Amino acid sequence: MRRIPLLLVLSAAALAHTPAVFAQEAAASKPSQRKLPPGFISRSIRMENGNEYKYVVFVPPQVEMAKDHKWPLIVFLHGSGECGEDGIRQTTVGLPQYISTRPTKFPFIVLMPQAHSTWFRGQEAIAVWKMLAITRQEYQIDNDRIYLTGLSMGGFGTWELAMAQPDVFAAIVPVCGAAPKEYLGNVSQIPVWAFHGALDRNVPVAGSREAIKELKRLGGVYPKYTEYPDIGHECWDRAYADPELWKWLRAQKRKAPRVIDYRLPAGMARVWWLVAKTEDKLKGVAHIRASIDDNGTVAVETEGIESWGLMSEGEPLKPGTDITVTWNGAAMFRGTFKGSLTLKPMSEQEKAAKAAAASTSDGKK
Repeated sequence: MRRIPLLLVLSAAALAHTPAVFAQEAAASKPSQRKLPPGFISRSIRMENGNEYKYVVFVPPQVEMAKDHKWPLIVFLHGSGECGEDGIRQTTVGLPQYISTRPTKFPFIVLMPQAHSTWFRGQEAIAVWKMLAITRQEYQIDNDRIYLTGLSMGGFGTWELAMAQPDVFAAIVPVCGAAPKEYLGNVSQIPVWAFHGALDRNVPVAGSREAIKELKRLGGVYPKYTEYPDIGHECWDRAYADPELWKWLRAQKRKAPRVIDYRLPAGMARVWWLVAKTEDKLKGVAHIRASIDDNGTVAVETEGIESWGLMSEGEPLKPGTDITVTWNGAAMFRGTFKGSLTLKPMSEQEKAAKAAAASTSDGKK
């Protein structure tokens, strides 16, 4: 299953929204002299190319007293000014700073990756996914309550990583970021609460306004949006200090949707109960939209998709359910779903044979 190519395409699509000031901030950043606060644990991974990436995990003190309890996890992506290799700078701004003032009262485990350079893309994104996989193995994590948030550069990263793998997250909270509009359908089925300052000169507020407007147009889960009329770029302190945000976040739980609308470049991807493979000579971006109605009809519409399949062990598509499957309006399958089903385009001979069989069946009736 290949997912990384989508991150590369998202990177290209986001360049139009990329403030040059981010690169300047990253270049000007210096190693922090700060020590990690209580509950903040320093960790590191080594990538296949030999590069070491450092990250920090915040673990509430209650974890030791409730070892069998499954904890919600937040992935926090920092801004460009916190890029580096010291493993500390990313804990000095935004959510980590908020947590450090109330470590005994923050009921989430928090993963804080540090990017070496500007943008959570390419190797930086791969490192985040690897850190997330390790954290899920090392702690008792509730996999249905994993959340993604980030500020500024990390706000961009929040949109982009969620667009690549929306089925991982129960909700996302992008702060003063912007999203590639053409991929917003990928996150239309997960809860979103975006924050932005109206006076932002680093990342224009239009980035959040347009994303929220498009999500509302697409339907799905209705997004939340808070815009501060009196704040510029640094709106994150007010956003993360909002008690309503944490009440809302705790109420969000991952749930497989009945409608999946997903775009991907060349390759293969699985999102929730749907698997798709693009055409070998795809030009541009492939698109697949699948829906399940109350009568068990699975309707799939595609562009640039060579084959696709269904894989599910529970709701909304339980094994043992009788289903009817259509692909771009043509009937493809009718029968009992056994947990997995793969479909490819019919050849002309197969179409003729199916039509002949249907004609014979109708004649007997």
